[in-house]
Amino acid sequence: MPGTIILAGGKGNRIGGRKPFMKLEGRSLIHYVLKVTRGVSDETVVVTSRDMVKRFEALLPEDVKVVSDIVPGRGPLVGVYSGLNHIRSEYAMVLPCDAPFINEHVLKHLIGEAEGVDAVVPLWPNGYIEPLHSVYRVSAAFKASKAAVREISFKISNMIERLERTLYVPVERLKRFDPDLLTFFNINSTEDLKDAEAILKRRRKN
Repeated sequence: MPGTIILAGGKGNRIGGRKPFMKLEGRSLIHYVLKVTRGVSDETVVVTSRDMVKRFEALLPEDVKVVSDIVPGRGPLVGVYSGLNHIRSEYAMVLPCDAPFINEHVLKHLIGEAEGVDAVVPLWPNGYIEPLHSVYRVSAAFKASKAAVREISFKISNMIERLERTLYVPVERLKRFDPDLLTFFNINSTEDLKDAEAILKRRRKN
């Protein structure tokens, strides 16, 4: 089974608080992610800022490893690099902490596509990619992310460009598992939080 890296280092300035701790129907956002990944992963690393490590350790199960960014305040690429440094599995899923509707079947499909490549990355029709909902070969991605960080290139695309074998999976193929592609729904504002609550209410009715 692959490992899981959950990025939880953002300050949440747009929503007015740390997103992992934001509550959606009484549960913190990061617990929605954990609930899904536990079914498809055998190790979990949460990456956050140094000052938040103890708070996460108090919140999360004991078998979840909480680590801090190797280089503080530099965004998701450093989070990925930091998480890869602690993963033992051959492959790792990289996921955000604020995506409460991540679909287990989507993850299983991406994992299944990972054999023999360095990354499996969802691709939208407009060319936009989802590098934080992707699966990476740990050894290759660690090397690539380390090189990008050393060159002060802090975009995740700079890591992916350094990988030799990246498989892009059109999101249209993922609709058979997740028709509305809610896997990629992120909470970035109070309006997003309200929309998420409405989605959960509709699901209960159906």
